[in-house]
Amino acid sequence: MKILIVGLGSIGRRHAKFLLSNSNVKCAALRTNKGSLNQFSDQIIEFHSVQDALNFNPDGVIICNPTALHVQSALPFLKAGIKVLIEKPISYSSSELESLKPFNHLIRVAYCLRFLALYKQLENIFQSEHPFKIGFKRSFYLPKWHPYADYRDEYVARKDLGGGVIRTLSHEIDLAVKWFGKPNENSVVGVTDKVSFLEMDTDDYALFSMKSSSGCRVGFELDLFSPTNIFQGEAYTSRGKYSWDIKSLQFQEYSVNEPISLYQITNSDIEEMYAHQLNDFENFIAHGKSENTTLDESIITLKIIEKIEYGS
Repeated sequence: MKILIVGLGSIGRRHAKFLLSNSNVKCAALRTNKGSLNQFSDQIIEFHSVQDALNFNPDGVIICNPTALHVQSALPFLKAGIKVLIEKPISYSSSELESLKPFNHLIRVAYCLRFLALYKQLENIFQSEHPFKIGFKRSFYLPKWHPYADYRDEYVARKDLGGGVIRTLSHEIDLAVKWFGKPNENSVVGVTDKVSFLEMDTDDYALFSMKSSSGCRVGFELDLFSPTNIFQGEAYTSRGKYSWDIKSLQFQEYSVNEPISLYQITNSDIEEMYAHQLNDFENFIAHGKSENTTLDESIITLKIIEKIEYGS
């Protein structure tokens, strides 16, 4: 199987690492001549034109360049009938996505947290215990995100590249759409804002809420300025409260005073998450089946983001 990666930034290199561990995959990259292949120089074929990349005849393509370039980068391969995995979010604007709709069957979007063992457990729980309230809180300090780079030049900090915290940390919006379906549009309320000292021209803070068609109220608080990474959530069902962080998943019944531990998160969970996601894409290429986000689901997520940003 031949897979082409478009863009070898941090996530592109991570995908390359896992693809190269599979002896059945031949890996190539389409790049803009910036940077170097570093540790992959002897393992990845490098192209600098779309035509050369098409001549490679890839079985699948992973789009890993900045958000604002996703659609225009994917289209040449989609028009050639090649299946594509596009990094999240699918685009900076839902108005740009009409051109992708004829290729719905060829597209998946890479919201990796769908493959995290913690969220797999919660999804199974929520199928039998329907939560009525969920809250997600996510934060990290942007200058420490990629310490090898100037954060001001990264796509996250630049509006022209489709950055901002609500797009970068939109994983849990995708999960809410997957678990509970499309929310009531009138229930989507909140704000994005630039509140900190960070040198960026897009949002570094978002606070918003929505209500799913199943009746679950889902809240989100996201920012880019916490010196300690925050990965937290809580969910209330008729049985009690589920709470989680970067280390564990716990449950507490209403009638007891102390929670019990249900799952301990390990470092290998993150590695396995990315491996499972790429195995899923390989299965999508070979058999057409995938748990990655569909085009329709990704459009719902993007429209939620735009409703918070623009209020309409």
